[in-house]
Amino acid sequence: MKSTPILILLALACCTPQKKEAPTEAVVADTATAPEPVAANATIDDVLEPEAFREKLATDPNAIVLDVRTPEEVAQGALPNAVNINFNAPDFQDKIATLDKSKPYYVYCKAGGRSSKAISYMKENGFKELHNLKGGYDAWK
Repeated sequence: MKSTPILILLALACCTPQKKEAPTEAVVADTATAPEPVAANATIDDVLEPEAFREKLATDPNAIVLDVRTPEEVAQGALPNAVNINFNAPDFQDKIATLDKSKPYYVYCKAGGRSSKAISYMKENGFKELHNLKGGYDAWK
């Protein structure tokens, strides 16, 4: 019978489990937990050249300078009035959690890598205004 192979294939196709696809329905955000909108003049994750960082810092009365280098690096020099929270320390996240998320932070490290990671973490945790010193302290000097 020539139709037998086709019937077998149809039977196998009907009995084979199908891969489930992700739902295509739109997901509605929960407005109670959505982050607050950022003020029109605020900048998140703003990477600034040293001169622009210096100018913006000088004109921002609410600025907090955050140095995420090690204590040994800080001992070799730091920006004026900088708060040091060592990015490599085990309590980094705990210390960041104590900061006021509504304040503008000007973050730097030695060359820009750790400050970028610190800013990413801070952004994920609700900080509103973050500026990164491009090239870090090495570029500042």
